[in-house]
Amino acid sequence: DETSTVFTWTAFKTSDKVAVNGSFDALTVTANESDDMFGVLTGATFEIDVKSLNSQDPVRDTKLKNSFFGNMESTEMITGVVNSINESDASIDVTMNGKTVAYNGSVTVEGETVTMEVIMDILDFDASVAMDSLSVVCAEKHTGEDGENKLWSDVSIAVKTTLIKDCPQ
Repeated sequence: DETSTVFTWTAFKTSDKVAVNGSFDALTVTANESDDMFGVLTGATFEIDVKSLNSQDPVRDTKLKNSFFGNMESTEMITGVVNSINESDASIDVTMNGKTVAYNGSVTVEGETVTMEVIMDILDFDASVAMDSLSVVCAEKHTGEDGENKLWSDVSIAVKTTLIKDCPQ
């Protein structure tokens, strides 16, 4: 059920690794038809519209869109594919900044709801220029009590969706 699919992210700032949470509100998933719930998701592709970034802070959102994603190559959309998935693990490819990176993540299943969690490293996408740019425009918010301006490169992502079970009558 594409309308139930939610993509959330958690990035980290300051030396104390303070979490900053958000989502992307425009996500397109193309899945397969299958008799098996993991068959539906294996090979599924996704496109995330970067302009739909939503951290519940319009000032932060503008900085992220302009200074972070705006300093990447061809990143109007983040795209990817689910290479494999089962009841505990998943393998995905993510394309951002003109580079595709493979990640492994964990999976939880509750009834027809599947959640996949992955830790990505922004530097895997050759995005140090984008990170440096964001660090400059967000220096005040990224500086902790120790006086250090810190933006962590690891980002936790979670994708949650509910599968539709369409049984013949």
